[in-house]
This record gives sequence, structure tokens and C-alpha cells, in this order.
Amino acid sequence: MMSKYKRGAVGGTFDILHIGHKHLLETTFRISDEVIIGVSSDNFVNKLNKTVINNYENRTKSIEYFIKSTFPNIPYNIYKLDDYFGPASFLDNIDVIVLTSENSHRLNSLNDERKSRGLIRLNGEIIELLNAKDGLPISTTRIKKGIIDSNGNSLI
Repeated sequence: MMSKYKRGAVGGTFDILHIGHKHLLETTFRISDEVIIGVSSDNFVNKLNKTVINNYENRTKSIEYFIKSTFPNIPYNIYKLDDYFGPASFLDNIDVIVLTSENSHRLNSLNDERKSRGLIRLNGEIIELLNAKDGLPISTTRIKKGIIDSNGNSLI
């Protein structure tokens, strides 16, 4: 089946792989023949003052397990992100980047960076954050606080 795009990109920290992350990855895999996934490095996480439970290696393994069990026939590559854009800013054969509405403001900066390198602008596919059963967005922060589980079910 032909996808909408030849090569799509997506990125994140993916500390606790939750249903929202899976939705983001699934969207990218559904619309792309091949996928580039950027995963924040431990150094970049520290630079952003984020606290993670899982190190880069474990976060990447969780993503790989999910992909292999969900999209076994779609080629993908995982890149370590040391900034917000990673390979999306320098690979010329990416057609689209999938972003959440929360991060959609970064699309213009990414395309400015690509333009400065003589690359074409990327299309942006923006998806809304998934809400938990309590009506608020699913997030790793809320999972860590014990408010919801990774499927968006209320725990309090």
C-alpha cells in the first residue's frame, strides 16, 4: 500500500512509552513508507532540565519493541537527538514531520534551519494530544505523579 509520504520523521523523549506516544508513532508509521525517529539523548534531557526514569538505551528499546510488534514490515531508523530537530534539520530525503499540537510551534524553526542548509521545507502533520479518562492530556509527567496510568486510566 502506498503511503502519503515516502519518509516521515517524529521525535521525543519517550521516557514512559504511553498510549499518547504510541498514537504519535502509529500516525507516523501509517502515513510513511519509512520512518525516522529521534529520541532525546540523556545529555539533551539534562539540558532541558527533564528528569527521566529510563535512560536513552531503555527508552529506545521500548520504542523498538513497540514498532517490531506493531509495524514489523516498515523500515525505520532511530537517531539520538542532541537538539530539538536532529536528522529532520539535515536529511534531505524526509518529506514530513509529525508533531503534537503542543510542539507544532517548532515547525517554522525547523523549516528555517532546513532552508539555511538549502533543503526543502517539510510538511507538518499535527496531531492532537490524547486525553486521559479524566479529560486532561496524557503525559509522562502525570503518569510519574501517579495521576494516570500509561493507558490514560485515572489512578486517584
